[in-house]
This record gives sequence, structure tokens and C-alpha cells, in this order.
Amino acid sequence: MEQYKEDQLAMCGRVAAYVAEHEADLAASEVAAQQAADVQTLYAQVAQAHGGTARRTEELTAAAQEAQKTLLDLLPALLGPLSRVAKRLGDADLQAAVTLGSKQLRKLRPVPFLSVVGAVLASAARPDVAPELTKQGLTPKALKPLSDALATFRTAQPAVRKTINERARSGAALEDLHTDLMDELRELDEDMKAFKLLNRELYAGYLQARKIINSGGGSSKEKPAEA
Repeated sequence: MEQYKEDQLAMCGRVAAYVAEHEADLAASEVAAQQAADVQTLYAQVAQAHGGTARRTEELTAAAQEAQKTLLDLLPALLGPLSRVAKRLGDADLQAAVTLGSKQLRKLRPVPFLSVVGAVLASAARPDVAPELTKQGLTPKALKPLSDALATFRTAQPAVRKTINERARSGAALEDLHTDLMDELRELDEDMKAFKLLNRELYAGYLQARKIINSGGGSSKEKPAEA
């Protein structure tokens, strides 16, 4: 969501907490009490939808980053020996393919990184190369941590992009929920005005909770209830 809507959502959280705390006082107006309950319910739904998508993306991103970190850590253990093999075989193409520094690898975007690492591991499995690597102790079993990390990264990285795309597609649903929440809150603003007569202190506290704190994302595009 845009930042001003994030600010609105934070404000709704404060309002939901305030009306929950003063449920007994709100009972003086049956209509206001019911509207406050509706706002609390809708706020909980919006907050859950908002937080759930963020957590899923964070978890998948962490998995992809950890797999890439493992690859960057282990890959030099293969690249060095592969370079020696290329020299022994007189294979200039293989030599060029494995002449990669850590800085070069770290600069690669995820898709090119996958391609490069996949090509290196494929070269290591070549019938003419694998026996030479075995002479250096790099058996398929020894190389398994590299292939496992590549498989994890290949799985996690597209999953992150997919989740972000799903968030973009489901953004309309979240935006709709947010709009509904703000509409219900404005209804509560009107119902709460009765407390100017019923409980002035309660109403003043509501107005305080209803204020939008601008976190720097531009105009809040929403005025608090009038005193």
C-alpha cells in the first residue's frame, strides 16, 4: 500500500485499541458500540491480510538469500580446481568459463547468477572433467552441497518473484478492504459525536486516537473527525 494508507492503517489500529479499551463506556450509545465493533473486526481482517503477505515474502527472500550466500561461499572451492583441470585438458573454453572472481559473481542479478552457476556445475559433470576433479578429491558426493544450494536457490528465487506478483494481484483486494475500513471509520466518526454530550472525555480521547501521524509519505489524504 502507499505510505499514506500505511499511516491510515496505523491510525485505525490505535482507534480499534481505544474503542476496545472503552467498550463499557461506548455502551451508552448502542449504535456507536455496534459500529465500533464493526471497525475492530474489519481492522483485524485488513491487518492480517497486510501482515501475512509481508511475512511470506520475507521468509522466501531469506531462503533465497541464504542459498545464494552458500553458493558464493562454496563456489571458489570448485572454480579453482576446475581452472587446473582446464589447463590439463587444454580446454580454453572451460578455462574462460571458470575464470570468475567473487566480485563478479556478487554483481550478477539472480537470473544470470543461476545461469552461470548452473553452467559451472554442468561443466564439472562432463565425462572428461569429472574424473579429473575426482583426482583432486572433488567427487560428486563432495560437490553435493553446491548442487543442493543451487537447487534451493533455483526453487526459492522464482518463488519470491511469484509471491511478489501475487501480492500485486491481490493488492486490489487489500486496497478494497482498506477502503471499506476507512468508510466504516467515517461512520463511527459520526456516531461518536453523540459523546460530546454523553462523555466529553471519551470523545476527546477518540479524537486523539483518530489523528493520522504522517510518517513522511506525503499527504495523509484524510482528516480526523471534527471536534
